[in-house]
Amino acid sequence: MIFTKGKRVCLPAFILAILVAAPADALEVKGLYEIELIANSQSAADREQAIKQALYGVLSRVLVADDISKLPAVQQVLNGAQHYVKQFQYSLIAADQYSGNDARLIRVEFDEDQLLEVMRKSQVGIWSEIRPETLVWLVVDAEGKRQFYNPETMPDFESAMALASKIKGVPVIFPMLDLEEQQRISVSEVLGADSRNLLAVSARYEVPAVMAGRVTQKGQCWQGDWAFYFDSKIKQWSSDCLPLKATIQDGMRGAYSILSNYYGVKPKQE
Repeated sequence: MIFTKGKRVCLPAFILAILVAAPADALEVKGLYEIELIANSQSAADREQAIKQALYGVLSRVLVADDISKLPAVQQVLNGAQHYVKQFQYSLIAADQYSGNDARLIRVEFDEDQLLEVMRKSQVGIWSEIRPETLVWLVVDAEGKRQFYNPETMPDFESAMALASKIKGVPVIFPMLDLEEQQRISVSEVLGADSRNLLAVSARYEVPAVMAGRVTQKGQCWQGDWAFYFDSKIKQWSSDCLPLKATIQDGMRGAYSILSNYYGVKPKQE
C-alpha cells in the first residue's frame, strides 16, 4: 500500500483511518504525483528550478497544513527535489502559450512512496487519493449581467475551473441547471444570507460538500467571493482582484484547506 519503507507502522489502523474518513461516494483522484509546468530552458539549472517548483505543487495537493512551506519535512525534500523524481519529459509549447524560444513544457512524476515515507516520519498530515466530489454553484457577474456559469458558452471559465481542480486535486461537479433547478433557485440566492434553499436544491446530488462562488469582473481583474458548506458548517472568504485563473484557484485552495483538514490522516508510528 502506501508506507512500505523505514520504521514499521501499524498499517491496519492507518488504512482503517482512511476508510473511516472517506465518504462512501468518494472517488480516486489519479495523477496526484504528476505535474506539468514551464521550464525556461532545458539547461540543468532551469531543470532543477522547474523540478523544485513541480515538487512544491505536488506536495500542496497532498499535505495537510496551513502553510506547507514552513514544514521542515517539506523544506528537506525541496532541497533534494531531484532525488524524488521518478521520471520527467520535455515537450514543445504552443507559440501562444509562452514567448521564450528556449522554454519547454516539462512533465514530472515523483516517487510517491519515497515522499510519503519522509512525511510519515515527520508526522505530517496526508490526504489520500480517495476524495469526495464537491458541488460548485458559480455565478459570473460581468458586463452588467449576472448569470450561472455555463461551460458551453464560457470556455475561459471552463478552462480555469478544470485547471484549478487539477492543481489542488479537488474533484468538482456542477449543477445541471435544468428547468426544475432554474425554477427553484436564482443567482441572487447563491451567496445570499439565507442558504437553506441552496442546500435544499443541492441535496439531489448527494455530495458532502457544496461550494458557492461569485466572480465579478472589475476592469482587467476578477473579484471572487466564496462560501463553503461542509460538515454542518459554513466558511466564507473573498479573494483579491486577480486574473481569472488566479481567482478561481483561490477559491479551490479554500476548498482544499477545508476538506484536507477533515479527511487528511496523520499516520501513527509505533
